[in-house]
Amino acid sequence: MVKLCEYGCGREAKHQFKNGKWCCSISCNSCSAKRSSGFKHLQKTKEKIGVKNKLTIEKIQKIYPIFTKEEEMRYNPDKPGEKEIQVHCKYNRCDNSKENNGWFTPSKGQLSQRFFALEHKYGNDGRYFYCSEECKQNCCLYYFKTDPNIQKEFEKYNKKAWKETNKTLKKFKIVNIELRGYKYGYELDHKYTVYDGFKNNVDQKIIGHYKNLECIPSLENSKKGRNSSITLKKLLKEIKYDFIRKNKSKK
Repeated sequence: MVKLCEYGCGREAKHQFKNGKWCCSISCNSCSAKRSSGFKHLQKTKEKIGVKNKLTIEKIQKIYPIFTKEEEMRYNPDKPGEKEIQVHCKYNRCDNSKENNGWFTPSKGQLSQRFFALEHKYGNDGRYFYCSEECKQNCCLYYFKTDPNIQKEFEKYNKKAWKETNKTLKKFKIVNIELRGYKYGYELDHKYTVYDGFKNNVDQKIIGHYKNLECIPSLENSKKGRNSSITLKKLLKEIKYDFIRKNKSKK
């Protein structure tokens, strides 16, 4: 018996995804039914946030409950009275990210795409907010956008890795850490990246270890992107040596 695509196009299903659904194409976004449905939904969303029907945070809270739960919003304090909606950039190293208490104003297109990703039945919890193309390309989550299951797993891993990192920052002094931030243009960097740690199933405590942390110029960090500046083998060797040295000093 021929198995049909579960996304509604009526064609023969050839690929099964991790969520158990069968599709006619290698990507559900390539299914004609989903493309058509997605386009219609985006058009309706654009109409909702058109000039004649100005979108406000209050309206979003009524129309898009899932979005409201997932995304933090505010009105631009520099433009009182205009009700210009602002959100956080998803790239955690960006000055406009939630991690750095930053905000930026998204375009109407960005809002409608994020609404679709979260609220529509064919959405995949993607289309995160990025304040620039550079942030989008440097964010690990962007590279997992084709598989929402991997995306969610990475988010969990990323949060725990940064939790371990923040614990380390409270105990150890990282060289040049006082230069971190927009004023001096330095950023905290994981030498062996969170991205590589996730791919290779490395314990988050290793990713957040002080031997894996350094504070470097933002430009240098941006060029590095998601590439590690140290091998896992070398990092583990340094951590092991540090552990042995501390134990000897105690004796």
